Amino acid sequence: MKILLVCYGGLSTSLLVNRMIKAVDNSEKLKNKGIVIEAWGKEEYYNHLDDVRVIMLGPQVSMIKDEVKKVALDKGHDVPVLVIDKASYSAMDPVKVLLSAFDAIKAYKK
Repeated sequence: MKILLVCYGGLSTSLLVNRMIKAVDNSEKLKNKGIVIEAWGKEEYYNHLDDVRVIMLGPQVSMIKDEVKKVALDKGHDVPVLVIDKASYSAMDPVKVLLSAFDAIKAYKK
């Protein structure tokens, strides 16, 4: 399962991605489940949609949500696209962000 984070240049989310990966690796329930987490900038994310299950936008790029959804659909990826909660993003809280991703995936299946 791939979780894709999108921000302006892919750099501001790298800290969060590293924390998310560490949280997955430290979780008995999640480690070894094939969870891949990547961050890309808004100018390159569309080249990295293979196997994506959810696209999460940094709050600073929330205005491109509809565009990202359309690009994903145009490339054959009908997945949830959501904006990361500002408080969770500011705190770089990997657990809250992961839970948001899993909740979005679960809700989108219905």
